[in-house]
Amino acid sequence: MAGEGRKGLTLLDKSQPAILISSIIVGLLIAEYSPSLAASLEWLIPFGMFIIVYNIFTSVELRELLLALRNVKSTLTVLAVNFAITPVYAWFLGYFFLRSYPDIWVGLVLYLVAPCMGWFLIFTSLAGGNVPLGVTLLAWNTLLMLALMPFYMYILVGKIIIIDFSQILGSIMMFLVLPFLFGRLTQRFIVEMKGHTYFDKTVKPFLSLANLVILAAVVVAIFASQGNLLFENPFVIMRLIPPVLIFFFSILLLDLILGKLLKLSYGDIALIVFTTTARNSEVALAIAVSAFPANPLVPLAIAIGPSIELPVLTILLQILLWVRKHWDLKLFPPT
Repeated sequence: MAGEGRKGLTLLDKSQPAILISSIIVGLLIAEYSPSLAASLEWLIPFGMFIIVYNIFTSVELRELLLALRNVKSTLTVLAVNFAITPVYAWFLGYFFLRSYPDIWVGLVLYLVAPCMGWFLIFTSLAGGNVPLGVTLLAWNTLLMLALMPFYMYILVGKIIIIDFSQILGSIMMFLVLPFLFGRLTQRFIVEMKGHTYFDKTVKPFLSLANLVILAAVVVAIFASQGNLLFENPFVIMRLIPPVLIFFFSILLLDLILGKLLKLSYGDIALIVFTTTARNSEVALAIAVSAFPANPLVPLAIAIGPSIELPVLTILLQILLWVRKHWDLKLFPPT
């Protein structure tokens, strides 16, 4: 699996947190001092995400995907955390921190119950995790999210909804189907023209570097476009920070414990951490806007969520890179 078993940190690994944190700061500065530029950068978010996911799919080989499909233990672990533990845990976090603010509570629950369709692959790749397993989990996460979201809404939020599948299917096409097809064609073309050795030693490292650069640009665009939202709603941000932080770091701890008990490899653990922490704010926001048109705090809480999530994912990335560096601590079995 990509990146498993590497003890040392490369220069690229070491530069990741500085690059991502700097991107957040630059985005906020643009939002504050150049609103027109901030508005012009919004197109970069979906475009950049598409290119990153396409690069990831280009790097993944078919034999790795077939091998990942047989990884039942890690797959079931992800599905159990995402669809059995997280919804209940999200409700209790909201109850403990936000029961006096029911609209923000609903927004938190909606934000946390929808697993991510893109970010987790990016951060898994940066952490040297099992990206092929992540690709196979995309389908599971998406299908179960579509099937269970109405149930979660009724049980956890007390709202019967009809989900507009068109927007969700559009996201699936944009960030799963098309990048996968184009990635497979690109990989096949390069291998036939240059061979596997060139692909492994030249193309894959280039795609890793390109993804970090593009991710930095996407983060700048996100915080530039969301900056005013953050500046104008400090109350909502301060209410959301405690439950969101507790969610991320407790799920990280749970994943590490499960990894130890189940004797999973580092690559699988890195993948599990990011697919059980990164959230799908786009789907949650679409549901909130249609289901709660008279409650603006619900979509607002969801819109603010990624601004807390991205810095935290950067911290989780560094924690996992530390784990990989200290492989001799025997936290996880060797591959």
